[in-house]
Amino acid sequence: MTATTIITLLSIVLPLIGAGIGYLIKQNIEKRKELLSDVHKERRELYQHFVNLIIDIFEKSKANESISGDVINKLYEFYKKYILYGSPGVINAFADFFQYIYATNEGQESNTKRMLELLSKIMFEMRRDLGLENKGLGHNGSKLLRAMFSDYNKIMKVEKTPSGR
Repeated sequence: MTATTIITLLSIVLPLIGAGIGYLIKQNIEKRKELLSDVHKERRELYQHFVNLIIDIFEKSKANESISGDVINKLYEFYKKYILYGSPGVINAFADFFQYIYATNEGQESNTKRMLELLSKIMFEMRRDLGLENKGLGHNGSKLLRAMFSDYNKIMKVEKTPSGR
């Protein structure tokens, strides 16, 4: 083989190898996008289920209806489903909330402010996990539940600013 023949073969073979490698990389990227898209969709559905559950709890508490053990069971069911899809931030925030629930069931006095902070943190982490902006929602999303309570500022001991915020 002469140098010219080798150069000719290399000029044909190298682009084919490059194209093959490029194709494999593209396939890998597409599979990851598809998987992430499915996971993102599942997360969105699970997180919406959680938000609906929390809002239902607040509606019952405003109507002075008792919140049954059924609510805790629903939270457990949620936990079973989301543990595979939730980010570490969501899982840790949810665990902190459940530790608070366990402590209050064992006799620790319930603290509405603390419970709202923990629930806000869960939703804050869910929003972060979905790639949503959290700027302006307060520390750990403390303002996420503000619309649910007419006495939110009193519960959270928030001072009104001149702009009313």
